[in-house]
Amino acid sequence: MTEALTVKLPEFEGPLDLLVHLIEKDKLDIYDIPIVSITEQYIAYINAMQEYDIDVASEFLLMAAMLLQIKSRMLLPKDDPEEEDEGDPREMLVEMLVVYRKFKKRASLLRECLGQSRLHAMRNPMPPTVSVKKIKAYTLADLLRALANLIPSAEERPAVIPRQEFHVQDKMREVLELLASKSTKGEALLFTEVIHKEHNRSETIASFLAILELLRLKQIRILQEKAFAPLYIIAREEQNNGTV
Repeated sequence: MTEALTVKLPEFEGPLDLLVHLIEKDKLDIYDIPIVSITEQYIAYINAMQEYDIDVASEFLLMAAMLLQIKSRMLLPKDDPEEEDEGDPREMLVEMLVVYRKFKKRASLLRECLGQSRLHAMRNPMPPTVSVKKIKAYTLADLLRALANLIPSAEERPAVIPRQEFHVQDKMREVLELLASKSTKGEALLFTEVIHKEHNRSETIASFLAILELLRLKQIRILQEKAFAPLYIIAREEQNNGTV
């Protein structure tokens, strides 16, 4: 038993879609449509649809009637050659096809955008996290108590230290004596050993001026291996313009 022949026809969205398909298939000029050939092909498609039990909408049949009318107008001779030209009978059909093809291209772009959009996931913006900090209200009495706690009591206050005077010359001798003591041990003198936190302000100033004076007299040098590294004081035996 032989199987029945099955023919699958392309689906068209309407009569204009079918006409655009026929024009693009044969690479015809849409502004100069060979109406006889297009009409014959269109009728053939309509007959094929009816033969294979495909429902043919009335708009397809209406377009077939329109094509036959244009074909007849172009084929019938004019009775009076001097009769005013009524224009190309295909003009309205061409306008319809041009507009339809534009909409078809736009629809294709929209379908492409829709396909691209399905590749991306979207979510609503996340609400910002709001942290509420409660600030305790303090009164003037609270502030006064806090200030009183910062002021040392009479028992905690240091005893009055009598003012001491330090001479730069004495500090210069102390620096040279420290250098001599360090050199005998093969050690270097750190800058912090000459000026340290235990000194009061007057002694610190005198020690610093002593170092400056010894540098001016080219009796010592200050060395530092790299930035923020410890400073070293060394004796300067040669009287030259070395690094200070």
